[in-house]
Amino acid sequence: MKIRILFRQIQQVSPENRQKQAELEHRSDLACVRIGIPLPQRMRPFTGNMDSRIRISEREYDSIAEFTRLHMLWENDEECQQIAKEWEHCYDWQRQEILYVDDIRDPIIPWIQMAAEQGKTIRYTVNPNYKMPNEQKTEGEI
Repeated sequence: MKIRILFRQIQQVSPENRQKQAELEHRSDLACVRIGIPLPQRMRPFTGNMDSRIRISEREYDSIAEFTRLHMLWENDEECQQIAKEWEHCYDWQRQEILYVDDIRDPIIPWIQMAAEQGKTIRYTVNPNYKMPNEQKTEGEI
């Protein structure tokens, strides 16, 4: 069973770097097509605590193995490394996330299915001494 992966990059790009951002996105897309990396879906936040300087890119991969293989190709490619270095001078900050795709078409969470196929039991550990925040008392209280 394969677990699909969503790779998300969140970047803040200052307004003076918008032209450079557009150029780097185009060059990155051309390099990705050449290597075989899926093209990203790009968006900006509409609501929330992020502003219009934030750019979000998401790419979906069929498996962790595919994600790793393609990103190793990117890391070993000279042109891609040059693009990555230029990106570092374009954004103010960047956050990268690797998420598993929780698809409603999948009836069972993939790793639970994998554990079941391997004959393992999923155990959840619960702290028996845990108290809800409203039940907790500070040291000074009795």
